[in-house]
Amino acid sequence: MQRLTLAVFCLVTAIASTDSPADPPAKAELARYAMTHAGDVARGKELFDDQRITRCRACHRVGSSGGRVGPDLSKIGGKFDRIHLIESLLEPSRQIVQGYETSVVLTAAGDVRSGVITGEDAQHVTLDDSTGKQWTIARRDIESIRPSSTSTMPDDLAKQLSKQQFTDLIAYLEKLRTGVGNKFGSATRGPIQLRDGFQIQTLVTGLSGATAMEVLDDGRVLVCEQDGRLRVVMDGKLLRQPMLALDVEHHWERGLIGVTVHPDFPASNWLYVCYVVKQPYSHHRVSRFRVHGDVADPASEQILIAGDDQSKFGGNVPAGHQGGALHFGPDGKLYIAIGEQTAKRPAQDMHALQGKILRLMDDGSIPPDNPFVNTTRGKYRSIWALGCRNPFTFAIDRQTGRMLINDVGGKFEEVNPGVAGTNYGWPDFDHGPIDKQGYTGPIHRYPEASISGGDFAPDAMGETFAGRYFFADFVHGWIHTIDADAGGQAQTFASGLRRPVDLRFSADGSLYVLLRNAWVVDDKFQRDSGSLVQIRRK
Repeated sequence: MQRLTLAVFCLVTAIASTDSPADPPAKAELARYAMTHAGDVARGKELFDDQRITRCRACHRVGSSGGRVGPDLSKIGGKFDRIHLIESLLEPSRQIVQGYETSVVLTAAGDVRSGVITGEDAQHVTLDDSTGKQWTIARRDIESIRPSSTSTMPDDLAKQLSKQQFTDLIAYLEKLRTGVGNKFGSATRGPIQLRDGFQIQTLVTGLSGATAMEVLDDGRVLVCEQDGRLRVVMDGKLLRQPMLALDVEHHWERGLIGVTVHPDFPASNWLYVCYVVKQPYSHHRVSRFRVHGDVADPASEQILIAGDDQSKFGGNVPAGHQGGALHFGPDGKLYIAIGEQTAKRPAQDMHALQGKILRLMDDGSIPPDNPFVNTTRGKYRSIWALGCRNPFTFAIDRQTGRMLINDVGGKFEEVNPGVAGTNYGWPDFDHGPIDKQGYTGPIHRYPEASISGGDFAPDAMGETFAGRYFFADFVHGWIHTIDADAGGQAQTFASGLRRPVDLRFSADGSLYVLLRNAWVVDDKFQRDSGSLVQIRRK
């Protein structure tokens, strides 16, 4: 499947401007600077329009003016975040937009023309090259036409611009949002701001509908793409072959939505996933697969629990509020979070898995000490806690066993302590404090937005952060931290991240943040816009 991402940007010519740096910065340095500094939009526009330095308009249209060798950039800042914009200028051949691929035309006379085919018929081929010149070549004079994986834009931008100029250009592109709305986190713009002493690095871009991830002890990162592909990031690179490709119902929030591995992985080479399937009806499925190296065996699937028929519960958007996170606790049990699919009442129904936290043995059997094991039957004996709205993510501290659950608002976004047998109140009580016996209220809350990924900081994060709970918000684009026991006032750790959905720590203290940069899967869904970044100490 061809990736439909942004790629070709303004062509940088070999003509250096008078204020170009004598010793141009390396690409990595340019990227780090542009990610964490604001940039001047007005100066960036001047660079974009400058025919001596960038010649961007020779290839690209903004509004009613510009070339057509590359894509129209009028909406580019609304479709792609700063991370993707930076990559597209520094590595233009990595991801090329469909319809703007470069072609090389060899004529019978031995002439070679390279550019984008902008028109063709039975007699002629029209080619626009990177200087803005158009060539119309008779088909009878063409010896061959072959595709090229190289963008028309050369990758020597670093030689032309200073760090500040490059950042100014990124800031201008990021602001191009003609006709693009500002809902659900799409308006978040850089720079990315971090607590002092930390730095950020982009590992992977071009992820499609990222939903969840897991960081393995060997350094690999597993990333769920909502369309059913489980991707592997190794040594900072995205492997071409997915670990697993599942047949999922790919709509709204349904799809591949959770992943973890056995506590003894890879000795016990079980991979666990949560996904939504359409047959014989829309329902959650939690399965495990055997993993060999970087690939899971699809034939090894063992279905641990099959969810309820979602058509029986309704909801104003039944494909919403799917939850899906799953993790093992220090007790060796598998915990699973399922949302109430916007139907509300199932969260209090003990004959429904919706709106619950579930607990299973590693083989899918029911733990005999589950809190409702004697008052429920069948798969409902897996219910461990109830009254959740959309527990999109949760985390369990490996050292203490403490669980914190991120439940999406409601009137408030909540961080709830995981307590066996408790009721979090939804929908009988809206999100917020609960002072009633038998119910558990949040240790932290804030006005409705969209709380997403969370994890406990390991000791390697240093005394300031060790043991604190880190959590992100999809709409606000920040990462906050709170005291894992008392909650209380939150502190900002990072901001300027567009649509984060998950975060996980590695044992060495590196914080991996998964950015979806897309809303739900509908007719406006933006593919290939997600990324994985790493935040670590300098």
